[in-house]
Amino acid sequence: MRKLSLFPLLAFGLAANGCGGENAAASAEQASRTDQASAAQSAQPAANSPARQAPNPVAGNYSGPDIGGLHLGMTPEDVKAAMLAYDANIKIQDTSQFFEYAALGKRYKTDSFLIATHGQLPAGSGVLAVGYSYPPAAPRVVSIIRTHRQSSEPLTQADYAKALIDKYGAPVEDTNNGKPSFQAERILKWKLAGSGNTSCTNGVSIANSVLGGFVKDGRKMAEETVTPDYAAQCDAVFKYTLRGDPVTQANGAISDIAAWAASEFDARDWVQQQVDEKSKTGTEPPKL
Repeated sequence: MRKLSLFPLLAFGLAANGCGGENAAASAEQASRTDQASAAQSAQPAANSPARQAPNPVAGNYSGPDIGGLHLGMTPEDVKAAMLAYDANIKIQDTSQFFEYAALGKRYKTDSFLIATHGQLPAGSGVLAVGYSYPPAAPRVVSIIRTHRQSSEPLTQADYAKALIDKYGAPVEDTNNGKPSFQAERILKWKLAGSGNTSCTNGVSIANSVLGGFVKDGRKMAEETVTPDYAAQCDAVFKYTLRGDPVTQANGAISDIAAWAASEFDARDWVQQQVDEKSKTGTEPPKL
């Protein structure tokens, strides 16, 4: 079982942390468990296309760009429907976690909650995955990733990039490292409508703390210095990284950093409320 930690009051890093007050000492850890969800096995595998437009029975409920039919803001039920629409042979697995905390010398844990859904595509061709916002609100997609591997008749970088631009429009950044063959790498970035203008992270990882990866002026920030107001200004992550020419692996990502961070702040408050409730002082004098 994978263990994560909670920054005082709630952080999603890899080392345990704690906090204390006059009436309570709280530490929190995150533990995860996985439950395998079944996937339909009757249809043929999906076409190995860079930005394939898959039929999506729930796409009309959401706006903004998608990766593999997955949109920010989706419910877990709609995520699974979209994954199965993308490829009926996808193997879907959910990841759940719970928070553990301490109050007045006793340890407690919250009910488990869904934190991520991973879809493994057939024949090792790639992965679709989403990360969800944290309690106390209902889970909604705040991050989407896609890994696409293609060793048989891969596309050139130019053709792969054209498919992405045809779908998402002209990128705001398009850079390459100038290297040939398997060393070539090209990164295309787009601006997500409505997102802020501050680049807050160098990278994000589904089901982990986003606040733990915050940077400012290129340097990692201490989590205690990240404020809700600062996080609200964050630009979203919306990019594709193409590796090799021809492209043997492509990694796509869309993450609403501001929404993700806001849910993490809310989760800290939620756990602290439970600590406070279990740490109330009494009024009855002791029998001496």
